[in-house]
Amino acid sequence: MPSNHDVNIKNSDGTLNIPKWINEDYFKGIVAKDEPDSLAIRKLIPTPAIPPGENFTSIMLRIQMDIEMKEFHGSLKHKSYIMKTMMADDKGGAIFNNLAHFPKEMKMYNTILPAFENLYMSEGWHIQLAPKCLLAEKRDGRITFVFEDLSQRNFKNINRQKGCDMNHMLSVMRKLAEFHAASIVYEQQHGSYDEDFQYGMLDIRRGAGHVKTAYETIGRNFKQVMGEWNMDQGEECKKKFPSYEQYWKCALASLQPSSNSFNVLCHGDFWSSNIMFSYFPNGEIDKSLLLDFQVCKWASPAMDLLFFLTISAGKEVRVKEFDNFVSIYYARLVECLKLLRYGKRLPTLRALRQDIYDKKNTFYAFFACMSHLPLLMLPPTEDCNLKNYTRLDEEGEQYRLKALRNPLFVEVIRDMYPYYYRQGLFNFEDYD
Repeated sequence: MPSNHDVNIKNSDGTLNIPKWINEDYFKGIVAKDEPDSLAIRKLIPTPAIPPGENFTSIMLRIQMDIEMKEFHGSLKHKSYIMKTMMADDKGGAIFNNLAHFPKEMKMYNTILPAFENLYMSEGWHIQLAPKCLLAEKRDGRITFVFEDLSQRNFKNINRQKGCDMNHMLSVMRKLAEFHAASIVYEQQHGSYDEDFQYGMLDIRRGAGHVKTAYETIGRNFKQVMGEWNMDQGEECKKKFPSYEQYWKCALASLQPSSNSFNVLCHGDFWSSNIMFSYFPNGEIDKSLLLDFQVCKWASPAMDLLFFLTISAGKEVRVKEFDNFVSIYYARLVECLKLLRYGKRLPTLRALRQDIYDKKNTFYAFFACMSHLPLLMLPPTEDCNLKNYTRLDEEGEQYRLKALRNPLFVEVIRDMYPYYYRQGLFNFEDYD
């Protein structure tokens, strides 16, 4: 047991050191609250919560334990929890630990998400948006969460390399609409979200210094291999690949949500590994829940829609059903807004489609294509992490070229990049 010494385990960024304070004493209060009929924790073992290459910004542990129960004369009950905490700076966490990601997520789990779910509860709808959070605390400068282990309720992630089929996409679009609808009604009742929620993945208050270096490093390799993908209008797309100045203007535009648009609290990192599904015995989807609320941002719903449709829709539906998914999302959004007594004029489908092609929202599609999609299409291995993908040395360049030449990535980018280019999203001369 890890109660008396640190333990090394393997996770997505290599060897992780388990602090001494992750022990039976730490979990006593959590277990007492979650299992009122418990007597004591008899065994506690931390293990990786996810396979290597499935998480890029935090440490995720599954805390497995045997709990002695009062009934049946001290019988043991097996229980597990998910613990999420900050990565060490030298393990790739420096970029994220300097941002507001973990403090923002504390606000989400402590206050905002419970309020969203209560909005539905007050209208008679039992909608759970996220896993139950049993603890969110800051200790010695490190923020830590303890969640219910959704695997004990048979929730699963899909294969991120394959993406979502039609049935999973229907579930995701509806769940996203439920989250967005609650967020705008909450804003109407409680006022604007604080400043942290005006920034998402791009936070120029704390993290602007690395943007130019990262873009020029990744962008150089991206443009280098575009001609190998054999995609429609490939040479034209390569010729009009954005300069850093165009990219920076595109990124800055994303920080300025239109005052006359319908804005919501976007999830901000909305892709398949941040959604879990449970299923009926016949294999049909029962429920879906959202994870990871570190980069939520006040913006157009187009932000989450573009990001998800770019990197997590499956091969058979990603372009063919693109417009249909927007309509499915919109129908559920309006249904939820009406239920929650939204006090303003309902958004229109026409306006939502205009937002998707607005130049202020292009960043989320392009950033997903260049910085996320290549990494997410790699097989889940120990070296599949953001630190390796953004390295400035020769090893980093070879890793990026491997990702950008990966047949699974090429299959997706060959669909999405020309599609966005033809729709006008990737016409970066608009930013000149």
